[in-house]
Formats: sequence, C-alpha cells, structure tokens
Amino acid sequence: MGLAYRLAARLAHRAPHTSRTLGASLAGRRDAHRRWAAWAAGSPDARSLWVHAASVGEALAAEPVVRRLRTAAPGVRVALTHTSPSVTPFPLPWAERIDYLPLDEPHPVAVTLDALRPRLLLFSRGDLWPELVGAAAARGVPIAASGATVRPSSLRLRWPARALLSRVYRGIRYLGAVSAEDADRWVRLGVPRTAIEVTGDPRHDQLVERLPDLTAIAPLRVWADAGSVLVGGSTEPADEPMLCAWAAALRETGHPARLLLVPHDPAESRIQRVARHAAQAGLRVEVWSAGDVEGQPDVVVVARRGVLADLYALASVAYVGGGFRRGGLHAVAEPAAWGVPLVVGPRWRTVPDAAALVAVGAAWALTPSVARAMPAIVRRWLDDRDARDAAGLAGRAVVAGGAASRTASALAPLLDVPTLGRI
Repeated sequence: MGLAYRLAARLAHRAPHTSRTLGASLAGRRDAHRRWAAWAAGSPDARSLWVHAASVGEALAAEPVVRRLRTAAPGVRVALTHTSPSVTPFPLPWAERIDYLPLDEPHPVAVTLDALRPRLLLFSRGDLWPELVGAAAARGVPIAASGATVRPSSLRLRWPARALLSRVYRGIRYLGAVSAEDADRWVRLGVPRTAIEVTGDPRHDQLVERLPDLTAIAPLRVWADAGSVLVGGSTEPADEPMLCAWAAALRETGHPARLLLVPHDPAESRIQRVARHAAQAGLRVEVWSAGDVEGQPDVVVVARRGVLADLYALASVAYVGGGFRRGGLHAVAEPAAWGVPLVVGPRWRTVPDAAALVAVGAAWALTPSVARAMPAIVRRWLDDRDARDAAGLAGRAVVAGGAASRTASALAPLLDVPTLGRI
C-alpha cells in the first residue's frame, strides 16, 4: 500500500471531529484487532469466513449469501466486521462474532488477519479498505465482493482515487455486481472483467426470504381490514402534506381507503408535526406505537422504529418517501417483496431498483407538477384488485431474482467447498 494512503489514513484516524457517529466508530475500531485476536485464540485451529459489512444494510445484503455458504460448509466460522455503530445492537445470528473493523493501518490489519486466518474475505456492497485488501492478497487470501455497487457520482471513479485504487481492486477474485452498469464501473476501478458476474442484488433475497414479525403489527389489522390502505413508508417532510392531501381527496369521495404514515425519522417532534398536517387536511388522525387503534381514524402515524418492512403487509398500495430530493429515495424493494405496487417521487432514475420496478409497471413515478393531485394509477390500484395484483406480482418478480444463490455458488470454490449446481 502506498505511503500517501498510509499517511492519509493515519491522519484521518486521529484528526479531531465533531460527528458523534464517526467518534463512536473510531473508538470501536482502535482496539478491535486485539479483541479479534483474543476471540480467535479460543479456537487456534479454526479458520474463518471474514465478512465485512459497513452498516446494517450491507449486513442484511450479505445474510442470504452467508446462509447458503454455511449450508454448504456447516463448520465454517463467520467473523463479521463493520464500521457503523448501528450494527452493534442489531441481531445477526448467522455470525459467530460481530465487532468493529480494525483501523486500516498495517499493524491492526496484520494482527487481525494472522488471528482469523480467513479462508475468504468477503466484502458486502463494496466497502473495500485498501490496506486490508492489499495485506489479504499478500497472504494469498481470496478476496470477493457480493451485491457490489458503485454510484455513478462516486469519488472513487475520479482521479487520483481511481489510480490509487486500481492496484487494490486488481486482486479481487470474484465480484458479484448488482447491475451491468455497476459491473462497468468496477472495471473502470480496476477489477478484472473476468472476475465479475452480474448477479442482481442479494438484499432482495433477504427481503423475500425473511420471516416477518406479524405479531408486532397485529393491533393494526382490524383498522386496516376496514378498507384499502395506502402505506407511506420512510416519508420525508416533502412527502407528508401531499399524502395527507391524497387521503383527504379519497375521504371527500367516500372512498374507504385510509393512510398509514411511517416517517423516516420518528422523533416525537416530527411525529407531532405529521399529525398536525393530517388534522389540518380535515382528517381524523391517531399516533400509534403499540396496542390497538382506537376508533376508525383516517390516518395512523407510526411512532415506532423497525416495523416498516412488516407494515407493508397491510398495504394495498405503497408510497416510498425521499423521492423529492436528489439521492434521497428510500428502499423500494421492501414493498415490492410483499407484492405491493408503489409510487415514488420524481428523483428515481439513479436508483436501480426503482428503475426496474417502473420499467415493469410495478411502480409509478410522480412528476413535480402533479404531485399534489392523486395520480389516476393510485386510484385504479385501490379500486381494481386485478390491476393491483398484476402490478404487485411484476414487482415481486423483479426482487425474486436469485442473486444470493448465484453469488454463493460462485464463492463456494473459494472456500474449498465442492458444490453441484446452484446452492
């Protein structure tokens, strides 16, 4: 690894900062190599599958791939590293140990590699660290990436970062790219074309295969069963007045549809602001976090984290928030996994999942000029069960593409696991 990178990394790890999240991350990483060495010392003869996932989203994307590899190689130990504090409290039972990634400096990286002796180093999404990649390659450890994606605007694609990283990425043995466009960008970064396979997104498999927690949302079932439900998921301030206007328009025509609003940030002040929007639109509103819904409000505002993926089970139609700002559209694959057609804001073209769903008619994209007027397609989906089911099934087909099996089958030989066909 070049001297310039090592100096920059050392300065970045020790520079003053004001971000609480960054501070927690660096604090967790400083002694991580010692903790990993102590854990590995308990089983000195065991070798690990080292999976690195920066945050919870990357870890969830890796999960279906790792589960398949563990089926093929039941004795493998999985060591999961991360850099985001969000992973620490999150349940990920498929890993034997979860801890921070060591600082990307020669000594911490060497200590951890020598302790874990990984049979394979797998990066989820593409959060590759140059020092770690270079040291692993020097030890002959196969390096791979799954669900790999690169944003078109990524600074990695520009000089001088691209020149620096090309030497790092040249040693990748296998990379499962989410799309053909991602594959081209990885080639530009230096990954050999022969090492790349376009697999699709393993995160989709995780969504399709996950066991829902329907107990948590059971109190909403009676309210939801009284009419069709429009779920506004991960909504931002720009989304909520529009959705309330839609709900008010439905109510004025006597339509039995109701609105379930799930703000992306359920802070109390934000929840109260959303409830005021609904009341100002003439809607009966209730804030919900647990227990039964009282009466039959037109709008229920969810003041609880971690339940949105299951709440889409109640949806007739979904609206996914964030599409009125550049790069802000939230996860559209979650409602699609439930077979629910959806609506997104005007800034969707750079989100591959959204583009794929729009292309097959499973998603409808708003234009800024008509955002406050409910699109005819939404009313049609609410009224026409056959049209709604056809759109929802088309969306589910998009996210049920089998990316995890393709990826795991390609990775199995790198783990010295013999397989026949797809895992």
